[in-house]
Amino acid sequence: MTDNLDNVLLVALADDALDKFIVGEPFYFVEAKTDTKEPQNVRDAFDLLVLDYWTKTKNETFAVKFATAMLKALDTYPDKNRAIYAVSYWIQYYQYCLIQKKSNPNGKYGALFEMDTAGIARAFKHELEANKAELINDTRWAGESWNSKQGLWEPLMRMALGVRDKFEGPDFVPDNF
Repeated sequence: MTDNLDNVLLVALADDALDKFIVGEPFYFVEAKTDTKEPQNVRDAFDLLVLDYWTKTKNETFAVKFATAMLKALDTYPDKNRAIYAVSYWIQYYQYCLIQKKSNPNGKYGALFEMDTAGIARAFKHELEANKAELINDTRWAGESWNSKQGLWEPLMRMALGVRDKFEGPDFVPDNF
């Protein structure tokens, strides 16, 4: 992306709106060719924008800003379930990229930034526990009936278990699972 106005990550950073980029709020939404609707196209947003930004700048403050934006989204975004679902996807994809970095240090993710996800995991686990009933009743995105019998809760539990067990990431599996 050569034009900065087309790079919604750069605009979000300039506007102090990284949390809106995290949740894919209109204007900060990354278009992608997918078969299913998502609040943010995390894979493309990460690979095309976040990774590109990091590779070009090596901005030492970025990892903290990125983690802080996830926490802010969880804490303040008006659509709580959207924030929970989007942050889950970001954590899952980031952990996947870290596994790729470990397995192929010279590959695409070889120079990926290290981000402390422990604080996000604690806040995230709390939000999952506190919002279980609402998440079960939310049938948007991966919570649609073709994919889940318990709305967003079921796919969120699959992600939580996958991050912990498959990607060796932080444990945010709720106690009320």
